[in-house]
Amino acid sequence: MRDATRAAIEFAQRLHAQHDFETDPEKLSHLLGIRIILGKENRAAHGPPSIITRTPDAYAPRQRFTMHHEIAHIVIQRSGLEDAVKAEVDPDDADDHLELVANYIGALLVMPDPLIMTSLERHGLTPEAILDIRDRAQVSFAAAIRRFTTANVDEPTTVFISGDSYVLDLASTDPYNRIQRYQRMPDARAEYPNAELLTLRQYIKPRTIGVLTW
Repeated sequence: MRDATRAAIEFAQRLHAQHDFETDPEKLSHLLGIRIILGKENRAAHGPPSIITRTPDAYAPRQRFTMHHEIAHIVIQRSGLEDAVKAEVDPDDADDHLELVANYIGALLVMPDPLIMTSLERHGLTPEAILDIRDRAQVSFAAAIRRFTTANVDEPTTVFISGDSYVLDLASTDPYNRIQRYQRMPDARAEYPNAELLTLRQYIKPRTIGVLTW
């Protein structure tokens, strides 16, 4: 990981710890002195005053992560490292790189290490841990599987969600992973007998969560 990016992440984690890892975005914004107003697009302004403009969104889990993403932008600005983070890559890629760092910090804010560790201690590296993270953090499956995957730093990890004979979503830290999003997967249990698998039957078409570690 690049030096400025690492420093910005560490700054965000220290700041979050000072506020007991609060995960409610409105409460965290209040603790950080950030105002929230409704607008036509999601954006953050460091200020002063620090302001987050958010759009009305009926999908609560997505809005929750979006709010933490915007908080992350303000935290990066407060760290004084925004320009250094952008300078770590070519100018044409600077804005995209900053968004990726804000995404990463946003995930840490909504799913902080203590929450992740509790879920892993309860369930281990299993689909049940992902469900626990999703429910406790009130985030989407997409956010939960990515945070779960990057939290396991000891070994390469791949998580997939399959349904209707296809891979619907995928997150992996395994450089040798060969599973691809949207590839055919008619029977996850037959293809990956050593994976930790859980089938969710509450959907019209059942979905299977698979966790692979090496």
